[in-house]
Amino acid sequence: MLHFNLSHPVEMLWFGEFIAPEKGFIHLIRQLFEYELMIVTEGELYIADEWEEHHVQAGEYFVMSPTRFQHGTRQCKCTFYWLHFRADTRPPHTLSLPDQGRFTDREVLAALAGRLFQAEATEHQGALSHYLATEFLLELARQQKTDPLPQDPRTREEILCDRIRDYAAWHRFSEVRVGDIARELGYHEKYLSSVFHRTTGITLKRYLIGERLQEAKRLLLDSTYNISEIAQYLNFENAHNFSRFFRTETGQTPTQFREQSTQKN
Repeated sequence: MLHFNLSHPVEMLWFGEFIAPEKGFIHLIRQLFEYELMIVTEGELYIADEWEEHHVQAGEYFVMSPTRFQHGTRQCKCTFYWLHFRADTRPPHTLSLPDQGRFTDREVLAALAGRLFQAEATEHQGALSHYLATEFLLELARQQKTDPLPQDPRTREEILCDRIRDYAAWHRFSEVRVGDIARELGYHEKYLSSVFHRTTGITLKRYLIGERLQEAKRLLLDSTYNISEIAQYLNFENAHNFSRFFRTETGQTPTQFREQSTQKN
């Protein structure tokens, strides 16, 4: 059992995904100065330290502590994420994690990996990378829990759609694209669009347009901003583009919509 103090994030050093090129792969021999987390997604990995050999199969993770003699023990073919990190082990311990165990939700880990790859591409060993590395450990610990937890009545896809709606709500003043949400949540655009359409009955692109349109209507009805100010508020390039967008979606210009609504009221 490993014990960490996560009152501050771990120090992420390196992260990647290894795909064995052939069955004859044997892990290299080296001294390991930090912790290494290995999450095996395919095949099986045979690896050892100076005391013990470990057999890590697909669907399992293994955290190797610093050792003088990390080495492979036999040929294998596998795919795994690897994460090198340093962590505070001094009390008080805020996380306890078996050094080897199974993971139950591969999609969540893959999404975390995608976000960490993006963070590293933007800023190597930046603050976001350290926090995402910490999230890996917390997520693995969560997946080890055997105590029954209150069941969320929503399906996994419904939860994902709620996260999409939350993102759209927070960014309703700008033109949100499907790719923006996919990058933020760590999913492929086509998968995200497919899940949203299947769950809600509306395409994600149409939903995002509807959210922006709803905000435009609110500003036309509930504010005294002129059309140019509303266009600027919603991050349109100019009033002409805003008016064209509004007329395409409603059949009316913003001015016509405001005047007609005022007359009705």
